[in-house]
Amino acid sequence: MTKAPNSPACKFRHLLPGQHVFEGVLFFGYSPPEVLDAVKFFDVRYDDVFIATYPKAGTTWMQEITWLLMNDGNFETAMKTPVYMRSPFLEFKDTRLEENGLEIASAAPSPRVIKTHLPLKLMPHQIHDKKSKIILFFRNPKDVCVSYYNFYKSSSSFGTFHGDWPEFLEMFREGHVDHGSWFDFTKSWWPLRKQPNVKLMYFEDMKQNPFAEIKMLAEFLGKDHIDDGVLSTIAAHCSFERMKDNPMTNHLDVYSIDSSVSPLLRKGLVGDWKNQFTVKQNEDFDKLYFDKLGQLNIPFKYTLDY
Repeated sequence: MTKAPNSPACKFRHLLPGQHVFEGVLFFGYSPPEVLDAVKFFDVRYDDVFIATYPKAGTTWMQEITWLLMNDGNFETAMKTPVYMRSPFLEFKDTRLEENGLEIASAAPSPRVIKTHLPLKLMPHQIHDKKSKIILFFRNPKDVCVSYYNFYKSSSSFGTFHGDWPEFLEMFREGHVDHGSWFDFTKSWWPLRKQPNVKLMYFEDMKQNPFAEIKMLAEFLGKDHIDDGVLSTIAAHCSFERMKDNPMTNHLDVYSIDSSVSPLLRKGLVGDWKNQFTVKQNEDFDKLYFDKLGQLNIPFKYTLDY
């Protein structure tokens, strides 16, 4: 189940706090093996909504939108309780924060909005039988990689990475980051996209037309009774600028994140990867992507006309 982080097979010098490998996926110590084991037997409810994203794909954004939709635009509660308590991170456990995703989710009233970064094989077994709703939120991998790099540098949860960009890019390419390979995560979830209880959405589409995307999501969630005025208010409330200033969503209270290095909500842009990737790095990444996922024809957008 686990492998020593200083195994000779590991060519990367950076170690995550509590680093371990669980069923072939690398994790930090905040997703310990006993929690990952317990996740498989988590008691799923029929009215649960799972948000499945790879790290740094716009997860907090989708959590806030989804929670507000599922709670009919209850902004009063949203402005009093941090999003990570309203929408628990299923496989996360931090005793200092008193945040245990499994416990918070188990005690939460229905309907629950639950966040996860797990590949499909590590999800609760019951999701296949109970057919609760699942939102897959994808973001183009180049922007994900750059955002993850900055998060690695700012967060002690990842051991406060002191390496450079080329080193992190290689770690990302090979899946030597917390929650493992982006390629494996994406490939695992892609076949579920057409199931009636699954909604695939893209970060870039949400940036282009948030109201239309939120309205479509509301219909999927059975919340089509919410009027356009409330949907517009949700879209405004969940704009990047508002969420970055909102203490219930910006995570400035989280001890492990040094926002002076890079805040959790950093830029929220499409195409920022062009400020980080060299021409050669971009060409090499494109080749790797084509070799691993090219046959899936996922319609990622790497730039937008703002």
